[in-house]
Amino acid sequence: MKRIMLQRVALRFGLASMLLGSALASAAMARSTQAQSPEPESQSMYEAQPAHAARQITVGVLIFPGFEMLDAYGPMEMWGSLKHAPARFWGGEEKRVSARLVTIAATRGEVASNQGPKTVAEYGYADTPRLDYLLVPGGSGAIPLERDAATLNWLRAQVGRTKIIMSVCNGASLLAAAGILDGRPATTNKMAFASSTAPGPKVKWVKQARWVDDGDVVSSSGVSAGMDMTLAVVERLYGRPVSEWLALVTEYDPHRDPSWDPFAVKAGLIH
Repeated sequence: MKRIMLQRVALRFGLASMLLGSALASAAMARSTQAQSPEPESQSMYEAQPAHAARQITVGVLIFPGFEMLDAYGPMEMWGSLKHAPARFWGGEEKRVSARLVTIAATRGEVASNQGPKTVAEYGYADTPRLDYLLVPGGSGAIPLERDAATLNWLRAQVGRTKIIMSVCNGASLLAAAGILDGRPATTNKMAFASSTAPGPKVKWVKQARWVDDGDVVSSSGVSAGMDMTLAVVERLYGRPVSEWLALVTEYDPHRDPSWDPFAVKAGLIH
């Protein structure tokens, strides 16, 4: 009897070993197959050669000598990447949108940023194409433009023609100087709040805000805040999945709450 019991135990142990060995072999084979022919991550998350979008929008970016690079290029990165979002994030091929980015200055040609590198303005004020959206960055170079008639008149001309005008940092100062923000809520750079808000005595300046969305005019706080603002605008226009996809592929951790603004405290604007 004892011998029979030992034989049964041995048989069960042998069967269990065989099953475990088979399972391990199958797992190893699966890993090997995946290693040999994985589905490239870029194919599922990022279309390097995107299909033609159902609709194209034109986003204009105002540049001027002394513009802040991240004010302009942070949002430009977001808008310019839209075309690479796979259709499932849009909710279908027929909903896909791509953005044509155009740079605009008083006259065509190279424009030096505040940091030094130059950007080519493809258009001047006189031949600006029809824009869907306009981005106005800030920078030290925005200060003299607060009294530049050509720039202020050009900005006024975009009202009503452009669906949304967005500003970053003291780009809001230019909109304020043009009268575009009169009677409206807006925000700007917290570290230079007094000087940035001076051109807009009729503006309802918000001291604590990462960005302020007032429909056809959206303003954001300093420099990096422009990317948070852009993702918020993209979410409003095209949905949360597209906005979250942009944050993911740019490896950016966005602030989704427009009232998040520790810099207002650091600047002594609120306590």
